[in-house]
Amino acid sequence: MGTGILQRKEVKIVKILFISDTHGSLSAWEKIEKLLENHELVYHLGDVLYHGPRNPLPEGYNPKELSERLKNYKINYIRGNCDADVDIKVLGIKEPSKYSMGFFSDFQFFLLHGETFEENPIEDFVKSKDSNVFVYGHTHVPTMWELDGKLVLNPGSPSLPKNNSFKSVLSVEIVDNELTVEFINVENMEVYERARWILQNSKLSKIEKKIL
Repeated sequence: MGTGILQRKEVKIVKILFISDTHGSLSAWEKIEKLLENHELVYHLGDVLYHGPRNPLPEGYNPKELSERLKNYKINYIRGNCDADVDIKVLGIKEPSKYSMGFFSDFQFFLLHGETFEENPIEDFVKSKDSNVFVYGHTHVPTMWELDGKLVLNPGSPSLPKNNSFKSVLSVEIVDNELTVEFINVENMEVYERARWILQNSKLSKIEKKIL
């Protein structure tokens, strides 16, 4: 199963937590658990259990126990390049899609892990799709940028951050036609960057950005 369609969420207010690249770190997940009750929806963008041949072992590496913890929560998964069949089996879930797309309120989202961008420019991909908001993982680097009225986001990694970035996750809140993005440092649970965007005529415009 390589694709997926998100069920349209007609609600005008929704808060979504995006996580990616935990790579088997139980200690990272234990910090993230504190955020779950404040979000209606949780998406994991892939590379859940295995640390991967290009990465060191993360702090608190315990993929077996992490898989058991994850079963306690309703999490929507995107399959990453390090997610093997055996990982899917121990998580006890159906085979995740490699990408999903759909609406939250009037915002059209496209979710994927992002390994394809190692060889194919992400700018070309964004331009070729109708979505307003793109969220991907894989790089372990938190990212927020805009292209032709479309917003591109990456939550980074809570276990193996790169480029001197924080161990982070991404919180997105939608209220009517406004979208608020918050990057959260899981080490201290503080928001270190926040931005607000408004959707007008199918395009996003930034109305606020703060480095905290």
